[in-house]
Amino acid sequence: MMESPIERKQDKTPKTQFILTGFSQSAGIRIYAFECIGDGRRIDYTVEVDLALIPGYGIRIQELPLLCRELLQQRVAPDEISAVTFTEQDMRSHAERRAAAREEAEQRKKPPRHPVNANPGAAWRTTLR
Repeated sequence: MMESPIERKQDKTPKTQFILTGFSQSAGIRIYAFECIGDGRRIDYTVEVDLALIPGYGIRIQELPLLCRELLQQRVAPDEISAVTFTEQDMRSHAERRAAAREEAEQRKKPPRHPVNANPGAAWRTTLR
C-alpha cells in the first residue's frame, strides 16, 4: 500500500527541535539559550561563543544563532551535557565549508561570452574625415 505525500513528509520531520529562547553577553562571550523539544521532553541547552574570534573566520553576528542551533543538532544526544561551546575549530570548519561552497559555485558559473566579431561596435562607428 502506498503512503500519501503528507504521511511521508511527517515521517521526515525531525523529532527533536531546538528553539532559541534568548541570549546574554558578558566580557565578549555571548551565551545563546535553546530549548530542546523532543520525545515528550523539554531540555535547556546553552552555547557559548567568543565574539572576538568570529571576524577572523568571516562569521557575522547575525549568523550565530543558526550556527549554534546547527552545532546542537550535530552533537547533542539526550544524556549529553547541556552547555556547549562554539569553538575556534568549529568556526574554522564553518569557514572552510563556506569557502568550498563558494568555489564550487564559481566553477559552475558559465564562462563569459566573447563577441563573435574581434572588433565589436565597428558596424555603428563612422570614420572621421
